[in-house]
Amino acid sequence: MGQLRVRYWGVRGSIPVPGNQTLRYGGNTSCVELVNGHGRIVLDAGTGIRLLGATITAPEELYLILTHLHWDHIQGIPFFGPMYRKESSIHIYSGHKADVSLEAVLRGQMQEPNFPVSLGGMPARITFNEVPKGSNVELPGVNVATIKLNHPNEATGFRFDCQGKVFVHLTDHEHTPEYEDIIPAFCDGADVLSMDTMYTPDQYPTHIGWGHSTWLHACEIAKRANARKLVLFHHDPRHTDDAMDAIADKARKEFSNCVVAREGLLLEL
Repeated sequence: MGQLRVRYWGVRGSIPVPGNQTLRYGGNTSCVELVNGHGRIVLDAGTGIRLLGATITAPEELYLILTHLHWDHIQGIPFFGPMYRKESSIHIYSGHKADVSLEAVLRGQMQEPNFPVSLGGMPARITFNEVPKGSNVELPGVNVATIKLNHPNEATGFRFDCQGKVFVHLTDHEHTPEYEDIIPAFCDGADVLSMDTMYTPDQYPTHIGWGHSTWLHACEIAKRANARKLVLFHHDPRHTDDAMDAIADKARKEFSNCVVAREGLLLEL
């Protein structure tokens, strides 16, 4: 096994899309798991985090990193099994931009009448950590660098360096000219670049300012950053399995070592 294992539990943006047209790629919203020899890091808490939580059968100390606080990235928290174990420790990190604290935002989504259990009523030991964009965080066995992304209410991109292996996750980012040099530099030499590719190039002109990129943006960034592998992520809820197959075929013509994120995808760095 490599130094870093990455598994995708939820790959959709905006809203879950269950059904027979999303069976192969999956319909859950954003959640990615990173495991190294020192512990577990979870990137975002969309509905995919429920599936991940069901596999964690013993209490542990884990790190939940939220790229931002839009609904599709936090809506799975009330259904995350480890939150209900008093022996578990969950350290939540976010670089969000808001007039209220990270803790207040997460408490708000579970207050009555939204949910029958309050965040304060969950047995796990929970800490809340707000990280200024552009700063670094040291987690067990991993150095985490951050960058401000172009998204409504802002989002944070993350670069994970684990014993020389690099995983970069940039979701909910619209790649505009002012980011032309900044983003490739942040991704430089990534073993895996995981990136928001919500729109096709044909769809993008009617979604300018919505805070998302295209598969072509991602391919161009991967080439400039000398990334070894590109993962297309945060799929539009309108994109069926067949549509995702077509996107994969087109993207591989621009960047050959490219895969489309699907639920259960496992990468070992």
